Order: sequence, then C-alpha cells, then structure tokens
Amino acid sequence: MADPTTTSPLLDRRHWMLAVAAGMASFLDSGAIISVGLGLALWKESFGLSVWTVGVLGSSLTLFIAVGALTGGRLADLVGRGRVFSLTILLYAAAALTVACAPNAAVLVTGVIVIGVAAGADLPTSIAVLSERAPEGAQGRLVAFTHVMWTAGVVTTTLLGFAVSGLDVLGIRLIFAVLAVLAVLTFVFRSFYPAFRDLESEAAHRHTADGVDPARALPVRTLFRRPEFARTIVATALFYLFFTLVANTFGSFKTYFLVTVGGTSQTTATALSFFTTLIGLAGTIVFTRIADTRWRGRFFAAGVAVFTACQMLIAVTGGQVLPAMIAALVLYNLAFPFIGEALYKVWTQESFPVNARATVQGATMAVARFAAAGFALVTPALIDWSPSGLFSLLALFALVSGAVGLLILRRPRPATAARPLSATVTGEAR
Repeated sequence: MADPTTTSPLLDRRHWMLAVAAGMASFLDSGAIISVGLGLALWKESFGLSVWTVGVLGSSLTLFIAVGALTGGRLADLVGRGRVFSLTILLYAAAALTVACAPNAAVLVTGVIVIGVAAGADLPTSIAVLSERAPEGAQGRLVAFTHVMWTAGVVTTTLLGFAVSGLDVLGIRLIFAVLAVLAVLTFVFRSFYPAFRDLESEAAHRHTADGVDPARALPVRTLFRRPEFARTIVATALFYLFFTLVANTFGSFKTYFLVTVGGTSQTTATALSFFTTLIGLAGTIVFTRIADTRWRGRFFAAGVAVFTACQMLIAVTGGQVLPAMIAALVLYNLAFPFIGEALYKVWTQESFPVNARATVQGATMAVARFAAAGFALVTPALIDWSPSGLFSLLALFALVSGAVGLLILRRPRPATAARPLSATVTGEAR
C-alpha cells in the first residue's frame, strides 16, 4: 500500500468524475438488490407467491449477477473495457423498466434476471476501467470510492422505499422506474464526457511504457500457472464468498425479515434500514480516506469482531426483539465498510496486471454471487424454520471470511507485469 508519509498523486476533476461514472455500477447494483428485497413481501402478497417462489425471486438477481460478472469481466478484457463500460448500462435500464411494468410473476422474474446479468457484467468492468485510468498510488482511494457509491445506492433506494411504502406494489414499480432513468443518464455520462477519452489515452501510454499492452487480455492459463496469482485468486474468492453470504442475506432479506419475523410494518422496516445505513455510508467514506494507507489493515480485526457480534445478537434474540434488531443493524453498518466488498475490490485490483483485472474480479465475484444465489433460494425457508439457526450460520460465515482476510493481509504481494497499486510495500500491516 502507499506510504502515508509520502505525497499522494494529485487527483483532478476528471478522476473523480470517472470514479462517479464507474461507481454508478455499484450504485445501481445495490439499488437493484435493495429494491428486490423491499419488494419481496409486497410481491408475495400481490402475486400470491409461495415461500419457495419468493426464494427463487430473491436468488435470481444474485445468480444472474454472478453470470454477468463471470462473462462480462472476461469479455471486457477481450473486446475492450471501455466498450463494455458504456453498453452494459443500457441493458440494465431496459430490464429495470421491465420490472417496473411487470404485469405478472413471470415477467417480473425475467426482468430481475436481466438486471442481474447487466449489473454483474458492469461491476468488474467499471472497477477495472477506473483502476486502469487512475494515477499510480491513488487507485485504492478511487476504487474504494465505488463502494461509497454502492452504499449511497443502498441509502437512496431505502429512502425511496420509505417514501413510497404506503403505495404498496406501485411504490416498488416507481423505484425501478427511477433506477431505469438513472441507468440511461449514466450511459450518456460515460459515453459522451470528453475527459474520459483523455484519461484512456493517458493510461494506455503509461501502461505501454511499463511493458503491458492494456488492450491485449492476459491469457487465463497464465493466471493459474503462476502460483502467486493462483493463490491470490483462491484467497480473495474465498474471502468475498463468505462475506457475500452474510451481506447478500442482509441486503436481500432485511426488510422481509423485519416484516415477517419482527412483526414491523413495511414503513417501519424501511425507516430502520435507511437510518442505520447512513452509518455505513459514513464508514465507507472513512475507508476511502484510508484505502491507500496502512490503516485499512489495522481496522480489519475489530471490524470482523463487530460483524460477527451482529449476527450472534440476532441469533440469540431470534429477531423478535426490536431493540436488539436495531442494535444489530447498527453493528452491521459499523463493520462492513472496513472488512468487506470495498477491501476485496482494492485487493483484487492491486494484485493483478491491468489487462487481467476485469477477468479476475469478474470470476471471483461470480463465485461469491453463485453461492449467495443458492443460499438466497433457501433463505426464506430457513427464516421460516429457525431465525436463530440462520443467523448462527451467518456468524460462522463472518468468522471464516475474517480468517481468510487475515491470511490475505499477511501475504506477500504478487509481482505483476505492471506495477501493482501498492508497489512500495510487500505486507498489508507493514
């Protein structure tokens, strides 16, 4: 990681505009996840869905985000990250509009599936575009900013959910219509903001000078033949997998859980989600400030402890004690900015050459989202069976993720064909 005693590279307006454009992938991804979560209880009643159909609906988004990440990341490295960066967002817009207008469950599920594919393809591509075009020594800060956008998506969508909670299914339709409009505006911004072309040209010149052709994808076999790359791929995949099992359950089923187990109203559930998520937003902003310093590693162990305590608190109370649920939501939002997806994104981008980052990010993201999709399929049934049992299992997942993360913190950095983001330091805690 960058030495915090040295002067950080100067970031100008172009870099932050690109961070916003790339971060909209994360914003729209979290917006879709939260919106589907907000809609589950309402769709169940409106369309007369069984608990297993709710599980299928809840898991479809995550499953096809995985499909999109796996195919989209590699496609971006093969045919051009800039091209995929511009086009995937249009597919998202069309799918969000489909969900907004869905007349029945079949059309609803179809729209959710296509949203997943589009969001999944956009996520690794947008992060790779950002890290590729960022100045050396500041990539961690900009990549971490995409998770500020992810959390802003959670906050914004939850606020919208609260605002329209009295409109029942119509309110959810309006939320997806807003997501469609935002996706179209993002396409226009990415495609026609002139400064992005300048950054692309500067990045190509810089990486070519370092001996890397950013337009030529690194062969997959090369990644797995080099032990340092293979170990890092496995470690980051496992870390993100177990974290995502917890985070996706919270994101997709938090409102459903509060309504069906906690006995709260839809309005109360969305209000609680909104106000506690503001804590998470503040935390992600703090993480952005420390992403290029040694402090990101020092926050990790405490974050894992708090994250695990959150799951155990719900397990002990069964989710039926409202003050305990509020405390758990606060703990969750205190912890996740420092131990989860933002850190995973930075670790991945700093460990691989520029012409392989979208591929690796997409593949490891897909592994986690496939697993989360399978888990989401049975989550409503697990909630119905035993809320305490479900959250005891999530506590175990949190501990496993933390243990793998500690191993990553102590690993030597792979030597890449291009200098990694943190080329000056070989250990996270150093």
